[in-house]
Amino acid sequence: MKREEIIEGISQKFKEMSTETIMFHQAVADVLGLHITDHKCYDLIYRFGAMPAGRLGELTGLTTGAVTGIIDRLEAAGYVRRTNDPKDRRRTIVEPTRNRKLERKIEVIFMPLHERMHKLLSSYSDNELASLLDATTEFIAWTREESKKLRHRQKQSSMK
Repeated sequence: MKREEIIEGISQKFKEMSTETIMFHQAVADVLGLHITDHKCYDLIYRFGAMPAGRLGELTGLTTGAVTGIIDRLEAAGYVRRTNDPKDRRRTIVEPTRNRKLERKIEVIFMPLHERMHKLLSSYSDNELASLLDATTEFIAWTREESKKLRHRQKQSSMK
């Protein structure tokens, strides 16, 4: 296979992976009884820990109103709780609840995929792993940048 064919093949696989990832996370959200955006916001809160609601907005690019709705639904489902910021009572902190039953449910969903990923990646050399890490890190940064551009354009056009 020629270099350009390989590059095109990888590009197509990134697109396919993106679609399959979205479909997987929609299925996860369905199992958890959440909207897909709520599920991914919970993931951010769980990974990064307690944070102000505004920080969740920064991480996602979502509006304040959208973030409030997400937090309301996650709180009602028992995934997060709101607390007052001890340094600024006007600010709300959102933190994941320590609910072993919910955590176990999520673990059971993700464990097979994580195990398969670890097995696959373990078969690559250190140099190959470093290249994969570099490529995926760059792709994530570019995707984040393009998302910001789209949101900015959308905001600009809605103001007209």
